[in-house]
Amino acid sequence: MTRRYGIDLGTTYSLISRYDESRQEVRPIPLETEDGETTSLPSVVLYPASGEPVVGGIAWNTRKQDPDRVIVGVKRKMGEDWLYEELDGRSYSPQEISSEVLRVLKENAEIEMGEEVTDVVITVPAYFGERQCAATLEAAKLAGLNALNILSEPHAAAVAYSIERSVDLSGRHVLVYDLGGGTFDVTLIKPVMPGAGGGHEQQIVLDTLCKDGNRELGGLDWDDALMDLVAERCMDTHDVDDPRLDPRSAALMHENCERAKRALSKKPEENIVANLSGHMVTITREDFEQATSSLLLQTRMRLEQVLAEALSQHGLGMSDIDVLICGGATRMPMVKAMVEDVTGKAPLEHRNPQLLVANGAAYVAHAMDPDASISLPGKGGEAGGTEKVRISADSITDITCHAVGMQVIRTDSAGKPRPVIASVLERGTIFGEQREFVTQTLFDGQSEVCIRLFEGEESDPEECQHLMDFRIEGLPAGRPAGRPIRTTLWFGSNGVIIGRALDIETNTEIEIHFDRWGRTDAAAAPTPAVAASSTASSTASSTASSTASSTPPASSPPAPGGEAPPLILTDVGARPASGPFDPSRPLGDEQDATDAAFELTSEPLLDEDGDDAETTNEPASEPATEPPAELTAEPPTELATSSTPGPSADATPAELVPTTDIDAPPPGESIDASPHDSATPSEGGTDSAPGNEPPPLKLS
Repeated sequence: MTRRYGIDLGTTYSLISRYDESRQEVRPIPLETEDGETTSLPSVVLYPASGEPVVGGIAWNTRKQDPDRVIVGVKRKMGEDWLYEELDGRSYSPQEISSEVLRVLKENAEIEMGEEVTDVVITVPAYFGERQCAATLEAAKLAGLNALNILSEPHAAAVAYSIERSVDLSGRHVLVYDLGGGTFDVTLIKPVMPGAGGGHEQQIVLDTLCKDGNRELGGLDWDDALMDLVAERCMDTHDVDDPRLDPRSAALMHENCERAKRALSKKPEENIVANLSGHMVTITREDFEQATSSLLLQTRMRLEQVLAEALSQHGLGMSDIDVLICGGATRMPMVKAMVEDVTGKAPLEHRNPQLLVANGAAYVAHAMDPDASISLPGKGGEAGGTEKVRISADSITDITCHAVGMQVIRTDSAGKPRPVIASVLERGTIFGEQREFVTQTLFDGQSEVCIRLFEGEESDPEECQHLMDFRIEGLPAGRPAGRPIRTTLWFGSNGVIIGRALDIETNTEIEIHFDRWGRTDAAAAPTPAVAASSTASSTASSTASSTASSTPPASSPPAPGGEAPPLILTDVGARPASGPFDPSRPLGDEQDATDAAFELTSEPLLDEDGDDAETTNEPASEPATEPPAELTAEPPTELATSSTPGPSADATPAELVPTTDIDAPPPGESIDASPHDSATPSEGGTDSAPGNEPPPLKLS
């Protein structure tokens, strides 16, 4: 059986572990460093003036001499359009920097095991979104690793705790409070975790009920707060310049404060050197806790929010919930005291909370082999007991922490078209749960489509994160406009969106290409389109509508050598992929069917005074002006919605309606297409070149 490994890719420290079948326990892989053998690798990367990147303790120590070449905490940048501009003119993405950390873990494991290390399970914070998970997969690929799966850190912690402590948590609910070096999560899990004494091989099952978190809150912030305290006290006590202003002194102080933070978890006070001149100050635990009280309050508020959601949505009180704390920052006494104060009970703890996540990843990685099982410890805690458990591919379910929607156009209260985000995969959607929508082509002979996805709960595209553009390619050529396409999207178990498209008329699956980082796995995508919409049920999570791009007028083929025209998403509503149409609430206003049917022109969008209009997303209070006769349509029937709660209908300015007859789409609408895309373009993406931005749209 091929060995599989678990990796905790942390903000401050990273680990790699494996399940030892002979000892029937998880063991961390020892890492060789300049200070000797350890199990934790500092997630710090140095790019020297010459030579290969350096990772770990040497890179950390170099900060005191050359801080501009050292990168700390890059995990917080994963999934962002951010580049590290290195001194020698080379730029590095977060994926490339993280891959250097993974590469060192891989190399050390190969030395220790005497074999190639390829297959791994990598953990990420529960509050990582789609782009962050996709970036983690890319970093693994760059490091020469095959990421079998991306596993939520709270899930990994719950698995490791249950197995290593032989705790039967079945019938209970576990709330995992995970405060790491750079990220924070609170996740409520419904587990079936058999402990010793079951008498047979049993299955571990984890279902996620709700979660919250902050990708930019962790032990690093406690370090920064302590640095501010030390710097202020140093200036007051020694009448010196601010040590934070000198990069080398700041690097030294950061290192000393990180050590002092650990020391203050065990003793009441600590002396800290604040600058290169050796000026020292004394900080008490009480000083430290007062300086970081606002940080702890942020975690308390997230914890209380999830507990409130557990009660309101699942009927669970504290008598039904056990709290498990993990992450190295939970060693601070203030954390445990706060959790006890909120919950009224002592939290569950592991003897090595910083190892819990990596160990859980190793258990899951080993169990991904269908023939593998894991031995629970014996009654005395010794390894290699007679009871065994399994973890199958579908026994751990997760949910989305943010909604994912498509950029569409809707009319505002003044009857003007505005770009908004309409939800496709609502917040809380279970990984693997599919959503589908039916769309139509706009142009005769159209063979390619580009659609833009965003992540976030807001209706304003500028308040959401642009996730990706995806292209539907290879539609049959030579057909008239109005051909229907069924598109299905869902989250894979690794937290990354998967999709497929079906040309309904020919019952043929069409290829989809995703573009997250300004590139695709095929030819360059056409300019992403903005959509025009109609309306949908007030109980539905509203979704996509129609798009327009730099193309000729409707029903005309694209100009020779021009970009492929976009798909017009008319009469669209998201629904469970297997769900039926729901005709239970017919539309009461015939205007709903044509509420957003309008003509798109290339003229700038102006307000009543002739000035450029500001973008708003107010709900439409009055129907749009009556459209031309050729745009009218019969009122369509509503579409069934997901059983998973999503944003309320009030969150978007208008609702959307799906087609009533997929095989016989409504007549194609007469729409003039103009270049338009008001969303913030991603760096290096497939948007129009700077200086050639398309003009906004105008309601005729």
